[in-house]
Amino acid sequence: MPETPESLHAGVHGDTVIDADQLVRITSLHRGFLYQHLYTAACLLRFKTAGMHKLLVERDEDLEAVLPGRHVYLQVKTRSRPLQWGDISGAVDSFAAVRARHSDGKRPGHPQLVIVANVPLGPQLVTKTATADWPGDITLLTPQTAPPDAWLPPAWSDLDEAIAWCTREAAQVPFSSLAPLTLVWKLAARVVYACTGHGEQAFTADTVADLHEQFVKELHAFPTLAHDYLPQADEPDLLTDARVRLITGFSGAGKTAWAAHAAQHCPEPLTYFDTAALTADAVASGLARELTARYLNTEQRTNLPHGSGIDLLRAVHRHLAATPTAVVLDNVHRLSAAELKQITETLPTVRLVLLGQPRPDQTILSAHLGITAEFLHGWNADRVAQVLADAGAPADAATIARLIALTGGLPLYVRNAAQLAQSHYAHDTARMCQALTDRQHTAPTAQDLILEEIFDGLAPQAQTAASLLALAEVPLAEDELSRLAQDAGLGPKDCARGLRTLAGLGVLQRLGDGLTTLHDATRALATDYIPHHADTQHQLNLTLSDILHDSLISGSAEPRRLARWARLLARTERTDQLLPFASHDYFFDQSFAVDLKPTLQMVADDHVARPIDRFDALNALATLALDADDAAAHKQLTGELTALADTHHEDWGIRETVVLAGHQMHQYAYDRDTKALNAAYLAARAALPKESAARRILRYNQAKSLYQAERYTQADTIALNLVETYMAHLGLEADDIVGASVEQVAARLSSADTDLDDCKRLADCLALRARCRRQLDQPFGLAALHALKFYQLAQAWRHFVTIGQDIVDDFVELGDLHQAMKLLDDALLPAARGQGLADLLLAVRAQRAVVLAHTGDFATARTEIDSLLRYQMPPRQAQEINNQRNLIEQLARLKRPGPR
Repeated sequence: MPETPESLHAGVHGDTVIDADQLVRITSLHRGFLYQHLYTAACLLRFKTAGMHKLLVERDEDLEAVLPGRHVYLQVKTRSRPLQWGDISGAVDSFAAVRARHSDGKRPGHPQLVIVANVPLGPQLVTKTATADWPGDITLLTPQTAPPDAWLPPAWSDLDEAIAWCTREAAQVPFSSLAPLTLVWKLAARVVYACTGHGEQAFTADTVADLHEQFVKELHAFPTLAHDYLPQADEPDLLTDARVRLITGFSGAGKTAWAAHAAQHCPEPLTYFDTAALTADAVASGLARELTARYLNTEQRTNLPHGSGIDLLRAVHRHLAATPTAVVLDNVHRLSAAELKQITETLPTVRLVLLGQPRPDQTILSAHLGITAEFLHGWNADRVAQVLADAGAPADAATIARLIALTGGLPLYVRNAAQLAQSHYAHDTARMCQALTDRQHTAPTAQDLILEEIFDGLAPQAQTAASLLALAEVPLAEDELSRLAQDAGLGPKDCARGLRTLAGLGVLQRLGDGLTTLHDATRALATDYIPHHADTQHQLNLTLSDILHDSLISGSAEPRRLARWARLLARTERTDQLLPFASHDYFFDQSFAVDLKPTLQMVADDHVARPIDRFDALNALATLALDADDAAAHKQLTGELTALADTHHEDWGIRETVVLAGHQMHQYAYDRDTKALNAAYLAARAALPKESAARRILRYNQAKSLYQAERYTQADTIALNLVETYMAHLGLEADDIVGASVEQVAARLSSADTDLDDCKRLADCLALRARCRRQLDQPFGLAALHALKFYQLAQAWRHFVTIGQDIVDDFVELGDLHQAMKLLDDALLPAARGQGLADLLLAVRAQRAVVLAHTGDFATARTEIDSLLRYQMPPRQAQEINNQRNLIEQLARLKRPGPR
């Protein structure tokens, strides 16, 4: 487990992380490098105008321009305050040695030093440069001064101004089909490459001309992108040190678009070749012609032997052996493994990036080439939210997660789904997702057309195996799948054979922990092959429910398994298991709890059902209403609970007494009727044993209700008393938890018969006390931090994240931005993501954006908030995020970024 925020605050150090100041330094460093690289790109764009012979990078100065009779040394600096003598003194002193070498004839031409800065000169430096002894061959170029030579690019104030200037200059390059901004970035990338010491660090008239020609060829070679490119999650680099790579994915996964976009930002020359509809021999001949046109001179072309296919490609390669060459081969699934192996062996010095769809012999191909296939992972939730919003069909976080599960986040499928929601479902993405899940959509989708061809060609055992994995929805172990397959009449050998077929086609995904699942994009279609007989389907659901239950009681509390099990209980009407689960605090921490409301309502409305079952269902519904702050629904349900209790009071025990009193007290709190609230508490307490767990729970509900009724002092007093009571009950002293990690607290509890529910209740009391003290504007010590520990121990993740957000606010108020970011990044964000708390994840990300703004990183903060505002969300949450955006802008106006 990660260190707790409290222990970090106490000075215990864990893994090294970037603190706020370090982050500012890093971004400033990269900002300065990018400014310098853009200035070099600007000089390349002015190369011909200047009549330059050569431009050198990273030699005696940042740049050296060799012109007829002159040698101009340029040093580029970025600062956030006026330029000082200390910023340039080293360069001026070093230039004295350079000047001497020119004077001695060791270097040709007249030397000149130009220091380019993005800020004006400081007062002292202005005075110093105005003196008579200031060297005449040293010039300081700032945004406030004109360049000493007409060809020199100006000094810009910031990166936006630099990019705009370079883009205007690039528009003058005589290749109208080349996007000016793309040329700027390509030149900047080539400069970065040169600055690393790789390749030539000198640009000449010939190489500059070739650079321009090279860029035109590359842009024409790759397919034009139909949409503005949106990066996929964790995209790999287009070129790595690996000689041969295989990027695989279904049609629509965005492989070609990824390569085309990455090529625009790659500093090395690339050749794109599409193998679609070509035989292996035709691919070899076509690729040989393409490489010849790009890399061979006239003499080399003339000396090529007559021939075709592999022989011609081999002859061309002999001329390329000393030339760094990279090729992207598209649609390689149309070639056999043996044919692809032959092509790769014919080009032993060429780096090859192979793009293709999954194929039955993919394992053989990977073995032949000695590689492991790579995958694009599809769009993340932010990208999907952006596409839906642009299509006029915005969705909330839960719906977006559902759409990703249906499409795998594959770009073509997501765009198609967005169009479908817009045109056939009145912009209602949630309704469209339900139709896709139920396989009741009437408009065909690209996903269906592409994947149906795969599934229709599968053998029956592969279709059945896929349908069982689709039914499961969660990854299954081999023995679990075999157990399920028996109910479908699929024997072990046939099941294994079907899984091998699915794996070869990329439909199956094997996870590192021995679990197997379907590719998300194929799951909805695979459900069409679930056995249609009602009895068989019911039995499969029962067996799957038992499989998941067995894994849960054996210690696997994986959130997806818990959610799937709970929904299966509702589907199979196993209310005998569902109702006890829905009576537990842990149930209400789960994001799926609201999905079970229809089943709970069915039991509550069933007057033939046992009174205790109806009571449990009404309790769960009332608690969900309370969590949703739905006062009207809670009032109605509390009334039904009270009526049921009046009719069957002789059947109620201690638990029912506490539950009913809790809802009644909360209802009185809504009405601010503290007299009735306390009377309900006293009436219930009289029926409970002294010093019992039930009395502690009842007392907490009284305190929570008093807090809701704004009686903060009374609530705080009760909460403090309960904290002391629970600490004693758990056998803990204050010294046991102050400065201790979660693991250390757990170790102190391990010797006793500890109920984790009591850890959760202690955390609730600590959290309530912290909130009461905040309302009273009084110190609350480490109560919130200790609550965080006990919520983590109890795995009450929703409460863990919520109290954690309060602590982040405390850290920000104290000015401890490092601890605030550490808590967000190491604890709250992983918890919200890992537990599927989609609504809280948006809130935590918005809070993180505000903290980023406090550190001065306004650009990242704005980008994050803009991403969040593309999600559909309840009005109150939308207003909260808009308020946070306004706060970021206020901070931007009040606080300047750190030094560059």
